Parts: sequence; C-alpha cells; structure tokens
Amino acid sequence: MIFSLFVVMTLVEIYVLVTVGEAIGGFSTVLLVVVTALIGSTLLKQQGWSVMAKAQQSIDNDQTPAFEMLEGVVILVSGVLLLTPGFITDAVGLLGLMPWSRGYFIDQFLSKNAQKIFTQKNTVFIHRNRQQNSHQKETKKDTIEGEFWED
Repeated sequence: MIFSLFVVMTLVEIYVLVTVGEAIGGFSTVLLVVVTALIGSTLLKQQGWSVMAKAQQSIDNDQTPAFEMLEGVVILVSGVLLLTPGFITDAVGLLGLMPWSRGYFIDQFLSKNAQKIFTQKNTVFIHRNRQQNSHQKETKKDTIEGEFWED
C-alpha cells in the first residue's frame, strides 16, 4: 500500500513538474520549487516554535500537551513533504503548517483511528481490576528486583 502510494505520487509529481515546466519554462519551474521550499521552511520554523510555546504553556498549567504533540507530528510530516520537490507535496505540506488545517488533519486522523488505537490487544498499559487484586493478600506488596552498586 505505502509502496504503491509512493510510486503513484512520484509519477504524479513528475507529470505536474513537466507540465508546469512546459508552460512557464524549466528555469522558472525550478525557481518556483526553490521559492516554495524557502517559504515553507520559514513557515515551518515559525509554526514549530509556536507549537513549542503552546506545549510549554500547557505544561506550565499542569496539563498534558497531547494536542500539541500531535501538532508537532503534523508539522514534522509537513516538513518532510516540503523537502520533497514537487508542487503537490509542497501544497499538502503548506496545508499541514496552517493551524486551522492542522487541526482538521488531527481530527480526521483521530476519528478514523481512535477505535484501533484504544482497542488493540497488544497494548502496553497494565490493566488491573479489583477482582484480581481481591484474590491476592492485602498485605502482600509488589517486589521490585534490581541491582545497586556504588563506585
């Protein structure tokens, strides 16, 4: 699936680059790709620092910066898309850097994948209910084994 998406996107990007190159010229096309990359990198830096500030503010308010972490992932993916030469990937990358569309991407991802994420059988969370604990003795403590040495 990912490989076929990669191949199709590469072919579409090449087609768009050739079409634009025929319309405005090869040098202008390369210059336009470089300019969009420069604009994108400036916007990437600005939005990255903005999300870092929001995350710091959430931490200062004793809140978990979960949404800000997801925004950071979208910004990271957008940065990779902006580094990839082409107009389609640049457009999607720039959309990922806009705060209003970034929120939309996160909402869509969570609405489609929340069921899978929170119901996986191989979760790393340890679930203990009271029935399991009632079978154990109340005085029994969990033992943590380890080694310690001093230099």
